[in-house]
Amino acid sequence: MRSVHCLAFLAILFILQTATAGDPPAAVLTQSPFTYILDYGADHVRSPAYIERISQAPPTLLHLGKDVPFTHNWGPIQALGGENQAYGKRKPYAPEDYIRRLSPAETQRRVADLTKLVEDLHQAGVKWVTPYICSMTIGGHPERRAGFWEFFDRWDEYQAFALGPRPASDPFQWIQVRPDGKPHFFYTFTGEFYPGYEPNIRYAVCQNRPEWRYWTEKVVENVARCGVDGVFVDNAGSLRCHCPVCQQKWRAWLGQRYTADQRQRLFGVPDPALGDSKQPGLLWAETQRFRCACLKEHLQAIADAGTRITGKPFVVFPNGGEKRPENILHIYPDTDLIMFERSVGPDGTNPGMALRPIVEDVSVKKYNDNIFEYKFVQCLRRKVRPILLTRPGWQVPIAERKLLEMNLASAALGNAEAAAFGGGGGFLQRADPELMQVQQEYRTFFERQPELYERLDSFAEVAVVVLPDLAWLDGGVQHQTEVRKVTASLLDSHVLFDYLIAGQVTTDNLAKYAAVVLPRVSHLAGDQAAALKQYVHAGGVLVVTGASPQFDQHGQRPAQLPLADLLAAQDPATPLAVRRVGKGAAGQAATFCPHWIEKTAGRSFSVIANPPNAALAKVRVNAFRRPGQSRYVVHLINYNVPLGVQAGEPELQQGIAVAARLPGITAAPRVRCYDPQGQAAELPAEVRNGQVQFTLPELRIYKVLEIVGAQP
Repeated sequence: MRSVHCLAFLAILFILQTATAGDPPAAVLTQSPFTYILDYGADHVRSPAYIERISQAPPTLLHLGKDVPFTHNWGPIQALGGENQAYGKRKPYAPEDYIRRLSPAETQRRVADLTKLVEDLHQAGVKWVTPYICSMTIGGHPERRAGFWEFFDRWDEYQAFALGPRPASDPFQWIQVRPDGKPHFFYTFTGEFYPGYEPNIRYAVCQNRPEWRYWTEKVVENVARCGVDGVFVDNAGSLRCHCPVCQQKWRAWLGQRYTADQRQRLFGVPDPALGDSKQPGLLWAETQRFRCACLKEHLQAIADAGTRITGKPFVVFPNGGEKRPENILHIYPDTDLIMFERSVGPDGTNPGMALRPIVEDVSVKKYNDNIFEYKFVQCLRRKVRPILLTRPGWQVPIAERKLLEMNLASAALGNAEAAAFGGGGGFLQRADPELMQVQQEYRTFFERQPELYERLDSFAEVAVVVLPDLAWLDGGVQHQTEVRKVTASLLDSHVLFDYLIAGQVTTDNLAKYAAVVLPRVSHLAGDQAAALKQYVHAGGVLVVTGASPQFDQHGQRPAQLPLADLLAAQDPATPLAVRRVGKGAAGQAATFCPHWIEKTAGRSFSVIANPPNAALAKVRVNAFRRPGQSRYVVHLINYNVPLGVQAGEPELQQGIAVAARLPGITAAPRVRCYDPQGQAAELPAEVRNGQVQFTLPELRIYKVLEIVGAQP
């Protein structure tokens, strides 16, 4: 009976939350960047040596493994550390009885040990200690009552830990299910078991089940009592369930968004079932938005559980950002942090320059950056901040790893990139003593110069429209692929740009920019099309790549295409078709080139005036402004930083001529140059042809330029 009442209450609460979510939240300005170490080791408890090692260069954020009293997947167990897969077996399948259930007395000792660990880490200088939990995993075997079921059957023995009454239904009823009612598994089995849990099974639990929500809250409450500052939440975007709870919440959610007549017209039936990824379109988009709303609700419950115990904001730190901007937009905007787990790339994912040998002393330069990831999160102007996990690759040969491994210079570059583009982001480093010293330099710099990073908004002349939901509406990646191409082109050309998401494509917001890029957008809402038309008529420049939008936000093809009256007829022989409209202009091209903006606008947008060359193209620029003031912060980063364990020095860039249009500055400003690994210096500057102009003598990795206009 308790489960039925919980289900009804959650459905009503869910309706109220979605019904009151109309007004957009106030924009959140930037915060200071931070340093970050992930350490899933199992040897942190009762280890003075570990505390001493961390104290030599403590990170702002220390992300531990399952250093918790109750693990989400097994309950209280012998093992510490690791993530879902680690330490998931008992003898004879493992050298130790990792998942041996702890008795209540042993669990009390575990709590005392963890409390002491967290106290020591805080005293060592760590600001946020966040252990690992998972959004959706339990392990064991329901028939043999092994693993989580063993603990569940003995739930009442652990009432000293404020677990409350045991849920009435068996955990097997909490499992995510397919449309046919069979369990939904996210991971491959070997025979009848999951390899990491041999001989047990790894199940995916439904985040909408009130019983699982209740257990998750108890896991969080108990670790919060140990003094931690928050939790890392793995698999935070994994929900594919068709259970009765999900179906009831889906009907309530969809009923709040569309009337019965609208559902009949748009979906063909008044009560559509959950959609299928094999059939992209509005139903699939709404299905994914619904699931995102459920997952967002689950993460908020985790935050609330921690805050109930600590009495202060509890950090919630999920993963799930990599290649899923749609999830960032809909699940994670109000979490504290979002991790991009960037493990795989043709040249790894560590930021910098990979030197690929061809013959003898001849190499090809390949560049990695994480700028899209950082800038996309920043553009939301919400609570969430980005964190990047990068690697030399996943399970790559040793020789390949040596070419792509992080070194001291690329570690500095990673921290600089988070600072320059993330609006308060962080970059993962392992707990290596030498790398930690680099990290300490950056933490010291961030904390001594907070005015360079806090309470700012991004500043740019060009906007790129990014609509992640198109992945659901048209089922393709052409828009996101084009966004990344546009991003790379603008970066190489040293053009300051912002991303605009759907709710930001408004008349007032567009007016901030001299040019707007619409990259292969298939669906465009009527109000967005109207705002773009008004923007162009008022004097703005619009560049559309690929076909013009064909559909509205519901997937309906209007009688007249959304931007038909702005765009000229495309001549296959002409790479760019430009049409003057009102005081502005609109251009359309098959592919993007920064020159198209300049050609359409009739002026340059680059903020670096040097003649172009290949190395200079890999100097990246980003800018922020204090709202309402003539105070700007401009970041320059040199990506000519070789990766690898035997890498040479970064390729020094010298004599960089900066020429930027900075509104509100009409006379020679004060320009002060900062370097986390060097001394600050004043640079002479002037205003000429409407631009602030000065020369940066040299750039090794990172410089921050504070530009302040003269007071009237």
